[in-house]
Amino acid sequence: MDPWMMAGAAVAVGAVLYWISRYRRLGPEVSVGALLEQLDGKYAVLSGAIVQGEQGMIRIDHAVVSPFGVFVIKQCREAGRVEVRLNKEEWGIAGGGGRKKMYNPVWDVRKVIQKLERLVGEFPYMPLVVFTRARLTGERDIGVLEARDLIGRIRSFSEPRLTEDQQRKIVGILG
Repeated sequence: MDPWMMAGAAVAVGAVLYWISRYRRLGPEVSVGALLEQLDGKYAVLSGAIVQGEQGMIRIDHAVVSPFGVFVIKQCREAGRVEVRLNKEEWGIAGGGGRKKMYNPVWDVRKVIQKLERLVGEFPYMPLVVFTRARLTGERDIGVLEARDLIGRIRSFSEPRLTEDQQRKIVGILG
């Protein structure tokens, strides 16, 4: 075989493998609620909580109340590759043959936490943004993760920061 043909074939195979690795089909959406069911009894899981705030209703996708703090979880269902840009208003999403933008979801969950602090009190809140159908690129942050990392991230907190009474109070307000 001609060496130029071999080189061309190698380049073509490499391009196809690169394309497959970057744009491979995403699996089915992962349910954050189903993942949270894996947590044991020391975690109180609240999904779809709606709380009356000072200026209207506050909707919380998921909250996990534990001795280690209150995890406030925003579930993002965008599909594709999400470029995480922590201090920027918009993040880029590539997938489905195009590019689009989304509002910074970290800012959304922080706004929810600010409202909860005024309503419930200042407790140790941990904002988590969980992508159920995306691969993350760009800046990394402890609070921005793919669904497969959620349970490990929650369990990584091991220092008790809330008493049982505080946990009951928070669950009573959010539940």
